[in-house]
Amino acid sequence: MKSKVGIYSLLLAIIGFVSLETALHLKWLEGPFWRILTTGFEAGTIGGLADWFAVSALFYEIPIPYVRKHTNIIVKNRAKLTEGIVELVTTKWLSPEVLQEKLANMQISTTLLQSLETKENVDKLLDFIRQIFLRFAGEMDHPKLPVLLQKFLKDKLQHIDLAKPLGRWLREAITGRKHHELMSMALNQFSLSIQEPETRMLVLNKLKEALAAYANRDWVKKSAVWIGRRTGGIDPDLLTDRILDLALALIEETKDDPNHPLRLKLDQYLLEFADNLENGEEKTLAYIEKLKQNWVLNDRTKDIIREVLLQMKGNVADQLVTIDTPLMQFIQNQLIRFLEDLRADSDSRSQLDQWIRASVTQLVNQYHHELGNMVRSSLGKLDDKGIMLQIKEKVGNDLQYIRLNGAVVGGMVGILIATVRWLLL
Repeated sequence: MKSKVGIYSLLLAIIGFVSLETALHLKWLEGPFWRILTTGFEAGTIGGLADWFAVSALFYEIPIPYVRKHTNIIVKNRAKLTEGIVELVTTKWLSPEVLQEKLANMQISTTLLQSLETKENVDKLLDFIRQIFLRFAGEMDHPKLPVLLQKFLKDKLQHIDLAKPLGRWLREAITGRKHHELMSMALNQFSLSIQEPETRMLVLNKLKEALAAYANRDWVKKSAVWIGRRTGGIDPDLLTDRILDLALALIEETKDDPNHPLRLKLDQYLLEFADNLENGEEKTLAYIEKLKQNWVLNDRTKDIIREVLLQMKGNVADQLVTIDTPLMQFIQNQLIRFLEDLRADSDSRSQLDQWIRASVTQLVNQYHHELGNMVRSSLGKLDDKGIMLQIKEKVGNDLQYIRLNGAVVGGMVGILIATVRWLLL
């Protein structure tokens, strides 16, 4: 109904004017009162038509010569309107000074705590946290994450003293005889490594290099090596297999016997190594530093990190399915405890408010220009018809009252002029 009020007022003025003018012309009505009323409807018609034209010219092109170029004002001046809106938003409504003034008067933490007094809102916050963790868990297999973690470990390990803690732990493990299981695992892994083809090839090449070096000492040794190869007395392949078999046999004897002489000798070497670590022996520290860097930068380390992250992805995702899982229950308890502590500690609330204000202020100062870009971009996405319809939708009803006012005010002015004219005649 509001969108038609302008049309109805104009039609009423036109009908009133035509009807009264016809009645006066045909002598159906006579007298100054009817002439004054007719003049009022005439002026209302003129005022309504003028305001109809003015309102229509904002949104549409009116095909009238010369006047035409001054119509369709919104579309023709959308660039100016856009920049005007941007300037109004960024320098008046949402200027940094205005935002900072609003923030200064806000009790942010108090408002936050009040909104979290109901279980419903706490559950919503928990669900929001759960969604964030779930999103993070979904990205734990991202190919760049192991590289970032590896770089993080490299940077952190440079500033961490591993020597003394490692030396202390190693001494306590050996003296407490807590290292045997670890030693057995290491020897078992070493046994598996010996059986790999790459190990055999490495030993074979080293053996050939040793025979070549031995033969190059003098012609007697060279002749002996040559005769041995020709007669089969020296067969590098057989020697390699024999060496590896002896190494495997020795490992089998050693790994399950904590009192084996080789194990005792290894324990002695490890204790000396632990002493060097605790005492800061230069060569040992250099070895540890090199070991840290080689381990962190090793491709195998990156693979281990990737495998760990992949396993964690599934485990974390399972714990984030609902808020009833142990992980979410832990998060919920910590959140409730944090809120209770915050309610009881005014200093903490004040510090939280200061931190939020400082953070928001920094963001506003740094990215305030983006507000204008956002407004400009949003308006730029609309075509001419779209922007016209949006403005018309927001203020169209009010513009109809402009047309109503034109007809009413025009009519009253017409009545006043006609009355003055009658009084003067």
